[in-house]
Amino acid sequence: MTRRRNNVTPQLKVIFHEAYVTDYPTASCETPDRVEAVIHSLRQYYEVITPTPASESDIRLVHSEGLLKSVKADAGLYRAAAMAVGGAILAAKMALVGEPVFAAVRPPGHHASPNSHWGFCFFNNIAVSLEKLIQGGEISCALVLDIDLHFGDGTDNFFKGRKEVVVANIQENDRERFLKEVDRALTSHDYDIVAISAGFDRHVNDWGGTLLTEDYFTIGRNVRDYALSKCDGRYYAVLEGGYNTAVLGKNALALCRGMSSGG
Repeated sequence: MTRRRNNVTPQLKVIFHEAYVTDYPTASCETPDRVEAVIHSLRQYYEVITPTPASESDIRLVHSEGLLKSVKADAGLYRAAAMAVGGAILAAKMALVGEPVFAAVRPPGHHASPNSHWGFCFFNNIAVSLEKLIQGGEISCALVLDIDLHFGDGTDNFFKGRKEVVVANIQENDRERFLKEVDRALTSHDYDIVAISAGFDRHVNDWGGTLLTEDYFTIGRNVRDYALSKCDGRYYAVLEGGYNTAVLGKNALALCRGMSSGG
């Protein structure tokens, strides 16, 4: 990993592991095809990095022993979920030294609270990745920019009342207001790092019916510009929702192009 020099953004990288396409027990709409569509689109343009699984001690930074045991009861599910947390941790570590990253993980995580989970989520990938940086003394203030259609209650539950993390769940059904709320979240504070909970189910051809593909480029570019000017280029994204596989890959690619140096 190389630190950013001379205000030049390193090329974005993508994190992916074959464990993410495991057919573990979950809702019928949260299929391996989702992450396959994403990685098929992204690997044509970006280097793909393989993560290692999160340790149990990493997972315990956010989750209770009871929740950990409940996920471990299914070996295939646990392997995928631990690898998803590991992917988010790797993304955060790379972002910390100024390397932009998109973690194409599965299962998603933003509905996983310390003691419970739902909504196709099992461990809170982005929460663990940030808490590990906080506990390591690497950051003192982070923004979670959650652009998923659904409110990221798990992330909000864990960080509520914590001064180290601001969780901005963008919950506007109007396209222009949505983009304005993204900008407001970015400009409301100075952060050490920006983490995008990258859900794509608000697209016009997905469940939300609001955003255009070009809007994901705009969001990625605005995050990039903020991070380059305010927090030494520290930013990363972790996949959450998005269920129309016909458009999911191109939407993820649009976000990554916005986040990357070449556009």
